[in-house]
Amino acid sequence: MSGRTADLKAHLERRIREAIVAEGWGGEGPAEAGIVLELPKEAAHGDIACPAAFAMAKAARKPPREVAERLAARLGPDDVVGSVAVAGGGYLNFLLGDSVWRDIVAEVAERGERYGTSNVLAGERILVEFVSANPTGPLGVVNARQAAFGDALCRCLAAAGAKVEKEYYANDAGAQVRNLGLSVIARLKESRGEPFEIPKDGYQGEYVKDLAREIEVLDSGLSGRPVEQVAAAAVEVMIGRQKADLDRMGVGFDRWFRERDLHSDGRVDQALDLLRAKGVIFDKDGAVWFAATRFGDEKDRVLRKTDGAPTYTLPDIAYHQDKYGRGYTRIVDIVGADHQTEMATLRSALKVLGMDTDRLEVIITQFVTLKRGSEKVVMSKRSGNVIPLSELVDEVGVDAARFFFLLRAPSSHLDFDLELAKSTTMDNPVYYLQYAHARLCSLIERAKAEGLPAPSPDAADPALLVEPETRLVLRRLVRYPFMVEKAATGRAPHLLTHELMELAQAIHQFYTHNRVVGAPTAEIGLARLALVSAGRRVLANGLGLLGVSAPERM
Repeated sequence: MSGRTADLKAHLERRIREAIVAEGWGGEGPAEAGIVLELPKEAAHGDIACPAAFAMAKAARKPPREVAERLAARLGPDDVVGSVAVAGGGYLNFLLGDSVWRDIVAEVAERGERYGTSNVLAGERILVEFVSANPTGPLGVVNARQAAFGDALCRCLAAAGAKVEKEYYANDAGAQVRNLGLSVIARLKESRGEPFEIPKDGYQGEYVKDLAREIEVLDSGLSGRPVEQVAAAAVEVMIGRQKADLDRMGVGFDRWFRERDLHSDGRVDQALDLLRAKGVIFDKDGAVWFAATRFGDEKDRVLRKTDGAPTYTLPDIAYHQDKYGRGYTRIVDIVGADHQTEMATLRSALKVLGMDTDRLEVIITQFVTLKRGSEKVVMSKRSGNVIPLSELVDEVGVDAARFFFLLRAPSSHLDFDLELAKSTTMDNPVYYLQYAHARLCSLIERAKAEGLPAPSPDAADPALLVEPETRLVLRRLVRYPFMVEKAATGRAPHLLTHELMELAQAIHQFYTHNRVVGAPTAEIGLARLALVSAGRRVLANGLGLLGVSAPERM
């Protein structure tokens, strides 16, 4: 964060550090580790909390509660700190002073779209790979969840000062691609009235028939060529469809990396040879194995099957060698729950090859259950057992799709209620947020029509913003940059959905109890109008980080 909120954070950290040193507990090491500023969930617990006492208890040889009480005695009021209390087993809870509330409206107005951004990740060059679905079928709801989460995470990382690149790894090689080609050939034969048979591991669903018809239009003679050529044509069509679906969700990638390139230039074989040279590869039962049990796995893992075809993991090792060679400070992989074992093998293999696996972060996304109220949606007529991303967006829209996928941490299973996502009631969280933004836009327009000056902190006295509902809004405005930073550093953009809903709730309460147009005095009206403008700005900024629109009218 930057601006006054950065000054606020630095001020609190400095004062806590000074108190620790004054108590004779040192200013380095444990003291630094314990100075973490947190945001209490409840207003009764203060505006900012710090668990420094827990980190200092060992060095101080005192219980955390006593450490906190000693520190609190040294952290008296100043221009930033209103008061300090000790809570629970040893938390320092800070109530901020009036100067913070006076400054925050001006800071939001001054920084505008940049409010909430920071340089906390400046110098980081981060590659985020996500979605990366096989190009053998339509993108499903789990892919859609990864798309929403990955894109929002990249936006948050960039807002925190990191240089971010987004990448899609297209698995356009291997048995699954060949089976797609065989499935398309079968459907081409079916369309001509010829005998056909879907291969045992082939692909079902109406989308394969559509794919066959499209390929026939593109090249009517393709059906008589080798399956590899048909498969390659089918893959290109499917990747085009995946790109179109993702574009529609507002998700773009800087690079689409093709697995087949790793095979064609020999990098998959080279990766295997390097691992063999390290002594972690052995042959057994006609297959090639990685000695994963040496690294704590429950069993060894096959890298090349008895038919000579590689498993998913082997080309993925070669792919990550390529990633590491590009010089990123962090490599983030967002994958489905079905890849958890493979990612553990990948990490072990990369470590053997001398890669710094601390630079690799793996985020596992859990499954999604679509529901209509209490009824589970189990399948799609057109796509077999896959609910396509496109059908979801058709039904609920891009904004609701993105927002609902971000309501929970990716590590949690998600129930997605289609009926709630479509509803235009306050029970729908995305509608609730967008309505709050539109309501503030409308209020600003009405104030203009009534002859009030444009919202400006220079023309307003923030000392007049004293009502409890007003302070709740101000508190959320102060919290927002902290939450953006936490969403980025904790890889947790879902935190923003809840923070924005709390802000919207505070705004609705303020709007209900405090008149802007027709305020008790013109001065109070101007102060409230400046607050309204700041609230609208922060809602728009937060929705933008989530990839959700902020309509001015609804």
